[in-house]
Amino acid sequence: MKAKRFIWPLMAAFMALTVSCRDPHFSADETGGTGSRTPGGRQPVEQTRNVMIMVSGGHNSLSSYLTADLKEMAEGFLPTGDYQTANVLMILSRLPQNGFSTTSVPVLYRLYRGADGEPVRDTIRVWGTEDRLFGGAVLSDALNMVRDRYPAKSYGVVLSSHASGWLPPGYYEKPSQFENGNTLSLRSIGQDKDGGVSVEMDLVDFAGAIPYKLDYLVLDCCLSGGVEVAWALRGKVDRVAFTQTETMAEGFDYSAIVRRLLGDYTPDPLGVCQDFYNYYIAQSGVMQSATISLVDPNKMDALASVSAALFEKYRTPISQLKGSLVQGYFRYSRHFFYDFRDILVKAGASEDDLARLDAALEDCVLYKAATPWFMKGGEDGFAINTHCGLSMYLPSMGTKFLDNYYKANIAWNQATQLVL
Repeated sequence: MKAKRFIWPLMAAFMALTVSCRDPHFSADETGGTGSRTPGGRQPVEQTRNVMIMVSGGHNSLSSYLTADLKEMAEGFLPTGDYQTANVLMILSRLPQNGFSTTSVPVLYRLYRGADGEPVRDTIRVWGTEDRLFGGAVLSDALNMVRDRYPAKSYGVVLSSHASGWLPPGYYEKPSQFENGNTLSLRSIGQDKDGGVSVEMDLVDFAGAIPYKLDYLVLDCCLSGGVEVAWALRGKVDRVAFTQTETMAEGFDYSAIVRRLLGDYTPDPLGVCQDFYNYYIAQSGVMQSATISLVDPNKMDALASVSAALFEKYRTPISQLKGSLVQGYFRYSRHFFYDFRDILVKAGASEDDLARLDAALEDCVLYKAATPWFMKGGEDGFAINTHCGLSMYLPSMGTKFLDNYYKANIAWNQATQLVL
């Protein structure tokens, strides 16, 4: 599920922009490319500048919502277009044209506030009609192009699209297609959907598409906040913000997110997480629904070491756990996401073992928050009684297919042997 406060016609986000398309082959000085200039003794831009890349993958059922996100961004804080001093906001998007009746293409552009106060869009690259945002090399090519053109001290990505965490693409939507021996692919992390054909990335492909280390990654995607996702991002990201439950289609606050990440010398993904939680906890009823955490994937070694020992020690009770006893983060019987710590609590871990686990979690979970309920009074809503900031697969509630996939594809399992 993904819901937005404002739903606008597809082109509304772009009609508000002053469009300035430039030749993608112009010189480094014109683009903010590989050269750095320091007039007046200022520091080189690569020592002072921050770059945020918004990846808007809305060629799917989220198209109107993600279009509204871009409109909110254009109406909120934007950096200036000055090469010497300004931080940089880049947009990589694929959104439908003319209500999906015209084939759309991925496009990369810079968005900034012009001297007249109006938002300006400078197009850097347009891909072909055969290209998909989450297929082939578009994502990694775009990230490399941003780095080459805009040297900076910090790069971060905010990604908004469909997702289903560590699951194989398509499993969340139609598990039976896999359990019956078929492999219908619908979504995992990111989705480009054209008619009945869907293109997306699995977790391994997504991590591999990040060509250099990011300061932060904000995943405005459902069910992405798992230990499996965080572990896969080690060496790729310093901080990842994500949700353990589905994300309400309101998503993150795009009128404020650019100021948090580009409005100061140091990006503030913690503030992004706090804004997200504060918005939802102030709501009522179904809308008071959110989980969020900020995790440092590079500080998870202790967690993996402790987990491996505890998974072995409590293997039998873990294998026999009833899902109804463990804090889940899912609806519609999609029982693939449970609270990481609560699995071990309900498996009977001792106080000493839980203390070791908590110390390891404290090392890598920088922030966590959750509302008391997810969709209270709504369809298949549930209480959130405990929340450690990470979800995990519970093998006793899985299947032989998922066990085999987990063993073959999920690096977290290779490090901890949750599934043998």
